[in-house]
Amino acid sequence: MTDLNLILQADHHGGLELWACRGSGKGCKRNTFRKKSVACEDCFGPLPHDYTLEQVKARLEKGDA
Repeated sequence: MTDLNLILQADHHGGLELWACRGSGKGCKRNTFRKKSVACEDCFGPLPHDYTLEQVKARLEKGDA
């Protein structure tokens, strides 16, 4: 079972977007030591509003995200 690390970040219009961080070893080393996580090019998102956490986790494990 893998952990799901989510990042809530403001978009350009002042709204909020949810991103899924792939984590260390998956290309993202940016958020390993930061206190405040920020989405980068290796993160998956912004996530569609109708996605469940199970769908996000399945896409990350499948590797097509």
